[in-house]
Amino acid sequence: MEIKYKGVHRKRIAGRDYFTCTFGHDGTTYRFGLYNTPKEAAKAHDLFVIKNKIKRETNFFKKKLA
Repeated sequence: MEIKYKGVHRKRIAGRDYFTCTFGHDGTTYRFGLYNTPKEAAKAHDLFVIKNKIKRETNFFKKKLA
């Protein structure tokens, strides 16, 4: 299964696929919870990036990078 969203990774736990969001910024690695679909994980990635004003491309939400 190919994941087409930025920052989203698949994890297989007990024979079931879960999706997580992981990325690094300024020497810190950010990891988010497990989601049932890659789209849910991608939305969590985007909301975190926007909320914390990180200069990073998002999956769904278009924002101007200052």
